Amino acid sequence: MFLRWWKKHTNIDLIGLEINSTAIKLLEIKTIETSYSIENFAVIPLPAGAVTKDQISNPAIIATLLKDTFKTNGIQTKNIALAIPRSSVIIKNISIDKRLNASEMEARAWVEANRHFPDLIGDIYLDFTIIGPSSEDPALVDLILVACRKEQINPYIDLLQLSGLIPKVIDVNCYALDRTLSVILKENKSTNAIAMLNLNLTLSSLIVSHASNLIYAHDHSYDGNRLLAQVKKFKEENENIDFSQNGPYKELLNENLSSHLRHTMHFFYSSRTNINIGKIYISGECATIPNIAEFIRQEVNIETEIANPFLHMSPNEKINKTELQQYAPTLALCCGLALSL
Repeated sequence: MFLRWWKKHTNIDLIGLEINSTAIKLLEIKTIETSYSIENFAVIPLPAGAVTKDQISNPAIIATLLKDTFKTNGIQTKNIALAIPRSSVIIKNISIDKRLNASEMEARAWVEANRHFPDLIGDIYLDFTIIGPSSEDPALVDLILVACRKEQINPYIDLLQLSGLIPKVIDVNCYALDRTLSVILKENKSTNAIAMLNLNLTLSSLIVSHASNLIYAHDHSYDGNRLLAQVKKFKEENENIDFSQNGPYKELLNENLSSHLRHTMHFFYSSRTNINIGKIYISGECATIPNIAEFIRQEVNIETEIANPFLHMSPNEKINKTELQQYAPTLALCCGLALSL
């Protein structure tokens, strides 16, 4: 099976799907010339134990929930785009003869993959995309090779097939998030680099775009579940509190976020010493935490805003607009996946 990661295909309907330990999230977006229409979205809670440590533990119950959701919402599209973490893939840049046709390029990609990681070649899915002409030799073109162990992807392919769905695209989270960031920025003319920090339940992903190019992507393990649980408990015990002014609440965020933020930003700036980030967009489950954007702004001294992937999109009449805005920052990855083709 040859999986397409982020290449352009014919314009087909596509559902961006994310499955984590607490919920299934799905989103369908249609592109109409230069505008976007949100056709469907859903966030379905998962029972405890259905997904454990990012591994599918109960495919039958997840498949049932997917079938029911598609039926209840009248979703006709069966084509699915999923993402795997940047930390789960191997990415290599190579240069090859530009005179090669598509099938010859694919064959060459496998040859290069065998050279770079021979011990894995029988156990991986592989794809590639052309970046453009080589800056070092006009007779060559630059390619990005992306490889992932089959064991990382097969459980999701099996789940989709069990659900009667078609795994059309397996993307990498950083490329999907970068696609979402470009939609958010749209006509932004800033000369500074722009970042998106996706704070999920188990993973923190920082991507940085400069001059419309993805220049940095890195994943860190992060216990978002713990932070969300502590914030929920704090809210229950302090019902009428002003989160922006409360000392104990700020201490809670300090305890859970400060060290992680410093480490994340240090990791970026140590590898990109000549780049300054002008703004950070926060997405993922933790983006719903009260006052988190202001807290991060104070911690890293960079303008920070909660990501709204749907700022320049039009929901159709059946979409609950209030719910859509409530979940907007948590659907950033789904957004990029829905726009994969």
